[in-house]
This record gives sequence, structure tokens and C-alpha cells, in this order.
Amino acid sequence: MKKAFLLFMFLVALLVAIRMNNAHSFDLTKDLKDEIEEKQWLVKVHPNNPQYHFELAITYAYSNRIEDGLTELKKVDEIDKSFAPKALNIYSKKLKLFPNDWKARFRYAFALYFNNKKKEAIKEFGKIIKQDPDNVFSYGYIATIYGEMNEVDDAIDHAKKALEIDSNVAAIHLLLGAAYYKKGQAGLGFQETFEALRLRSLGY
Repeated sequence: MKKAFLLFMFLVALLVAIRMNNAHSFDLTKDLKDEIEEKQWLVKVHPNNPQYHFELAITYAYSNRIEDGLTELKKVDEIDKSFAPKALNIYSKKLKLFPNDWKARFRYAFALYFNNKKKEAIKEFGKIIKQDPDNVFSYGYIATIYGEMNEVDDAIDHAKKALEIDSNVAAIHLLLGAAYYKKGQAGLGFQETFEALRLRSLGY
């Protein structure tokens, strides 16, 4: 699970993940709110079950609650440091049962990443985008993984595509800014970082 923790640490440190209270740029549907409440209830009832914490963490991940997801993944790591291969086994089976469920594929993509299968994870996030072209967080996580792999041009390309879907996601602006800085384009890096901070000051 150390990989899971590192991914979210990367996101929080690099993207300045926003603490989601009453205001955020990603409007939750009733179904997604219900899903979060269900996962929160399962964690409350089964506090020592790593899978339930993982489920809640990934639900937070596609609900723009990255910092909350980090907290949950820390708990997963505390409960079971060897959960990564177990997660891959669990979610590969679930995906076979529900091949058209993008949320099952989202979890499988994360499980692949946790097991250091980054290119395979990118492919799965790409399949989600084919199912749901407006899935901003799939673009964001592809950009994040490409950045980690030092494939900066691909990271920039996917971050831009994410912002075409929702330009108010501060975390994506900061990711794009970091990629520009890495590429030596300080002006663009400053511009995106400033926009991220501006949005964050507005509660996004």
C-alpha cells in the first residue's frame, strides 16, 4: 500500500489538494453523495477493514476530495501494509463481473498503479474516458502518472484536456503549472500556479 500512499502524497504536495467542506468546483450528484455516505457508513461499522477504507478513498478520488482520500489511504496502510496485491486481485475480478462499470474500472486502475503497473493503469483510465468523455479526474490521474514517469508533454496534454472539461479544478491547474516548470517554461508555470491559488482562494 506504500504506492497508494505515495500517489496521494504526490497529489497533495504537488497539487495543494483542497479541503472540501461546503464549497467545491465539482458538483456532486445525489447518487454520488449517497455513495459517499454508504462508504462512510461501512468504514464506521468496520473500522479495521482495509478494503472499505480503500473503497471510500477511491470514491473520494473521483469526487474531488483528494485530501480526504489521502486520510483514508493512510488508514489502509496502517491496517494492512500488504493490501496492494490483494486490491489488484479483488478489482480485477470485479471488473470482469462489471466490465461496463467505470467506477469498477477506476478502482482497478488504481490497483494497477499500486502494484507499479503504471502504463496499464493509464490504459484503464483511458478506457474510462472512452466510456465517459467528461471524466475530468481520469484525465487528471493520467496526467499525474505521466508526470511521475517524466513524460512531461503527455502530462501537460492530459492536464489541458481535464481543464477543457472543468477549468475550475484548482488541483489540475497546479499540476499543469508544475509540469510547465519541469519543462523549463517558468512563465506558463507561474500563470497556472497563480490561477490555482486564485481558485483555491475562492473555495475551489
